[in-house]
Amino acid sequence: MNSYFITTLGCPKNQADSRQMERSLLRAGYRPVPVAEDADFHLINSCAFVESARAETIETVLSSAGLKRSRPRQKLVLVGCFAERYAGVLEDELPEVDFAFGTGRYQLAGELLSQHFGAPEAVALAGFGEFLRVGQTAAPVKISEGCNRGCAFCAIPTFRGAFRDIPSVEILEEVRKLVADGVREIDLVSQDTNRYGGKVENLLTLLSELHQVPELTWIRLLYLYPDARTLQIWRGIVERGLDRVVPYLESPVQHASDRVLRAMRRSGSYAQFVDLFGSVRSLRPELEVRTSLLLGFPGEEDSDVATVIDFVREVRPEKLALFAYSQEEDTPGFARGDPIPREEKAARLNAVREAHLEVLHELHLERVGRQFQAMIESSEGAPIVRRAQDAPEVDELVYLDAAAPGLKAGEVCTVEITGFFEYDMTGRIVESVTDRAESHQSASSGAQG
Repeated sequence: MNSYFITTLGCPKNQADSRQMERSLLRAGYRPVPVAEDADFHLINSCAFVESARAETIETVLSSAGLKRSRPRQKLVLVGCFAERYAGVLEDELPEVDFAFGTGRYQLAGELLSQHFGAPEAVALAGFGEFLRVGQTAAPVKISEGCNRGCAFCAIPTFRGAFRDIPSVEILEEVRKLVADGVREIDLVSQDTNRYGGKVENLLTLLSELHQVPELTWIRLLYLYPDARTLQIWRGIVERGLDRVVPYLESPVQHASDRVLRAMRRSGSYAQFVDLFGSVRSLRPELEVRTSLLLGFPGEEDSDVATVIDFVREVRPEKLALFAYSQEEDTPGFARGDPIPREEKAARLNAVREAHLEVLHELHLERVGRQFQAMIESSEGAPIVRRAQDAPEVDELVYLDAAAPGLKAGEVCTVEITGFFEYDMTGRIVESVTDRAESHQSASSGAQG
């Protein structure tokens, strides 16, 4: 009993947590396998943010339990937010789970499995570190844990705890290891990124230190709360010339109706959000915005949804995540109940989604013929690239019109957009890393001659 497979659900923060588990498991003598069916231990890193995330976790556990029919000795291990939040009832409600542990113990995964099931059988681990990240161009890196915001709909503080920074020395060490493994983009994740270090200067110092890491090409900031600090951060990025920070602003507003925002215990307003996104875009004109909206909060009316649609049409966010409200235990908003029917929530989500698709179509038309910096995501088969304005796994990709021999995953090129689908795009490479190197070499030879 020494092999494992990790299934990661939820957000990029969970991906970073899974990486901690991998390191712990390797240190303890466990080895990874490429598919869950072949593993002695199947670890599911769970999510419990909203009802849909909990449903996905339960569905994954039940379907994974079915895999055990072909491997009866396999142990199913539930980890993370769901395991933390429902620890008291897990044994009765999900007896398929053989072992569980919650948040804050990812770095002890190997020890916990060994204590519960016995030490793993000895096995040669040479080369398994490389196995974990073959072809991976980007990786999330956590810079903090927990949250102090107290939003009415969110239970994260109850199982993730209060906001606390991860020391910069640990962050830098993690980034250097990832870059040594071939990762070229680091996505800084947190529940509340712009609170890192207690003031803007400390986050800017961290970004400056990351700029000193050789071969780190792109730095992406995720989860910036839509307040004055976000604008201060971007001003600092521009003033310091931190050009490895990609032109991408992820800032979840959650709603655009001032009345609903107050009920949600969220700061900001329609007018403030419009001003914030406009001001940041003026600093980096090529920047694109990703935000999120939560529809169906108790008390929300048709007029509030109309306000959200107006907001989408005015701000024109390039990326939009939409969620339906679900009543969450241990949240400030729990007592409000969940009075809006599921079907009505779905209708409101669809109305906002349709409005955004209209905006996105206009944005796509504006992109055709424009050139963007992009990273090679896959050079095998039909080549795929990802613009600096698109985060890995959640945003759009660019499918190249023609094969581009000699490309390597993680390299940066210039791509021209030639067309689009509903979300993704098509394009052609205008200039690659190899082209630039040959051009530079030719110019140098000419100068020497």
